[in-house]
Amino acid sequence: MTKKETIIKAITEMDIDLFDICLDNDKAYMEVSKELFIKTLSNTFENLKKQGVTKFEKASKGTCNKCYKGCSGYTFLTKNNDYLDLLFKEENNEVVDLFRCSDFKNEENLVKKNCIYFRFKKDESKNYNPSSHIATLQKQVEIAVKEFEEFENKITDIEEFVFWFQHNKKLHNSVKDLHWDYNFVWSFLSIYVTIENFNELTKNHNSAKKALAEFDNSSEKSMIDWLIKYEKSNLRFTSGYEKTENWEKSNLILFKNGETFFETGGEINLYNNVLVDIKEYKESIQFSDLFSKHYWEYEKKYAPTKELFEVYGDFEIELSEYLSARNLYPEILKKHKIKTKEKQEKTTANTVYN
Repeated sequence: MTKKETIIKAITEMDIDLFDICLDNDKAYMEVSKELFIKTLSNTFENLKKQGVTKFEKASKGTCNKCYKGCSGYTFLTKNNDYLDLLFKEENNEVVDLFRCSDFKNEENLVKKNCIYFRFKKDESKNYNPSSHIATLQKQVEIAVKEFEEFENKITDIEEFVFWFQHNKKLHNSVKDLHWDYNFVWSFLSIYVTIENFNELTKNHNSAKKALAEFDNSSEKSMIDWLIKYEKSNLRFTSGYEKTENWEKSNLILFKNGETFFETGGEINLYNNVLVDIKEYKESIQFSDLFSKHYWEYEKKYAPTKELFEVYGDFEIELSEYLSARNLYPEILKKHKIKTKEKQEKTTANTVYN
């Protein structure tokens, strides 16, 4: 069996150990190190296996129709018709590189549904050579992350914490759109978007105190009135932190950047020991907890039925829309200037329900 045939066998069987043996340690694949290429493909295989796909059912030959026009390769097809189009660059009958292909023409007709996708960022390339502008931004990001890491293993006042956020707004605006192409921005962005939640705790504190003073649970009507009044509050559901035990006495919460950064495709550092003193602003969290508790209760109680979906179509996940569709508490909705939910036209497509 040739090396190429062994590679095809290894991919088809999702045998990452055999695949590892086939690749040369000193070569780059898709312009990244063998180690990173293997790790990425291994993660891809593991995700497929979690879905019950343990191998590719077939490898179908074809050629690139665009970027590497004429270069041959194979479509690896799963039982679900998910597919991985992979090009084989050869020199002297030896496979010297492998590439994902975005425009692949097969020699046979195949049913191809979902592309099995992975890519690498520019700063993961073995030949990474950034422009002076990108190099400057990367240095600034490294400095900002290092400054944040000084908060680890100690207690920091929330205002000092938020100062980091305010100080790095300009940098965030400069790098926020680079996440697709550069890995170096991910840890910084995960910190920034998390601290943005802490910024909301301070910025909306007076509103939270006012809401707590107005809280009235003497009747459902009074509760609905309160919930609708603060439905658009930026504190209605807060995240990015974990309350410590007895936090209302200690005033301490724990920074959690992994909870607010849901995007995939980049590596982030998780910080597990950044304690923040929120003594002057804990009413913000108290309001958020109280609001969330009661809001979910009434959302569940008045959630749209199948019949309401048929009449109104899609719903925002908002209690006010649910009440409007049911024609409940119209005087409260009018008081808080909530628009009446409009019925969908009968000609629109049927909504699919789970």
